[in-house]
Amino acid sequence: MNELEIIRRKKMLELMKRAGMIEVKPKRPKVLIEVITAPGCPYCPIAVQMAKELERKYEGVVAKELSVATPEGQRKAMEHNILGTPTILINNRVEFIGVPNFGEFERKVRALLGLQ
Repeated sequence: MNELEIIRRKKMLELMKRAGMIEVKPKRPKVLIEVITAPGCPYCPIAVQMAKELERKYEGVVAKELSVATPEGQRKAMEHNILGTPTILINNRVEFIGVPNFGEFERKVRALLGLQ
């Protein structure tokens, strides 16, 4: 297949998606990292930075910060009985309380991505 044919196919797919002829399913992350934080916590920014680094490093990873000062953060904290921050949830499970060792955190994410 030559280069012109590849370009034509890509353009045709794009037009078909816009016209609604092809259904595009939104990609869900394989690994969702949620860092539960509190205002004034000196360790929370470190945990958030670690999660964001893993999001940058690996495709399929999404990192979010949820502050207990927000309704969503309060709901998550109550749902998981979180009493201290930072607490790191991975795919809606409490995995770390406090700032984890980055190597251990990365190994956990890589295992969930199937990269071990």
